Amino acid sequence: MLLATPVLSDAATLSASTYPASLPVGNLKRMPIGEVCRFIDPENAFIQIDLGTEKAVNLIALLGHNGSSRGYARVRAADVEADLLADPDYDSGNLPLRSHQSGYDETWASGVDDEQYGALDTNHFILHLDTAQNYRYWRIDMVDTEISYLDVGRLYMAKAFQPVTNMDYGVADGFIDPSTIARMVSGKNIANERPKYRFCELKLSFASEQEMYDIAFEIDRLRGTTRDVLFINDPSKKDTLQKRTIYGLMKGLAPIVNANFQLFEKSYRIEEIIE
Repeated sequence: MLLATPVLSDAATLSASTYPASLPVGNLKRMPIGEVCRFIDPENAFIQIDLGTEKAVNLIALLGHNGSSRGYARVRAADVEADLLADPDYDSGNLPLRSHQSGYDETWASGVDDEQYGALDTNHFILHLDTAQNYRYWRIDMVDTEISYLDVGRLYMAKAFQPVTNMDYGVADGFIDPSTIARMVSGKNIANERPKYRFCELKLSFASEQEMYDIAFEIDRLRGTTRDVLFINDPSKKDTLQKRTIYGLMKGLAPIVNANFQLFEKSYRIEEIIE
């Protein structure tokens, strides 16, 4: 599992390729995922991130985008801004813009169905690095020849929390449907349909003191129940990666429990942000 916050990217200086004044790059720092940054030229779109100083990053995510199954992204990083293009210290190569897809090349992409298994109404680009990379400057290039413009809802650059011992079995992952149904005198049902949203409940039972007080404690303190987090159930499950990802709010902050000698517990409930 991964649990991330956008603290690093929200504090960063962002620049980008051409966008309209009404849908600026600053929207990538805003919690409502429907308030997008719109890139006017989707074949030459980019975001450049200056973290201010060298920071450890193991998760890069573009959430709620409208990219097609033929789009791709490339992430580069460097200690010196000029090296981002000329000689990057880190280069991901071209990766599918929809992160449930297993790979990218021109031949492969030309045969992919837009409704490929694992796609959602809006999709995510998620890059998890097994080893955190420590750089100040980052650049994300995006290319999509199938759309008129590229919308992206949220940017995450993070040192995500990945506990040494994974979450317990018994993870609950489902939907909340606030729709209502009224029955008329005649017996006919009248539905008032409302947007469904996802939730996940999980528990960590074998965490260390360091994990709880250096990481989990700080996530609670900085995000509370009113600021977004990003939860990924299993980043290794590529074909269902998007379905295992929830961008949402923590509900009811559970306490850290010292359950046994040098063992700490904590539970989470995360509910999806859909707008």
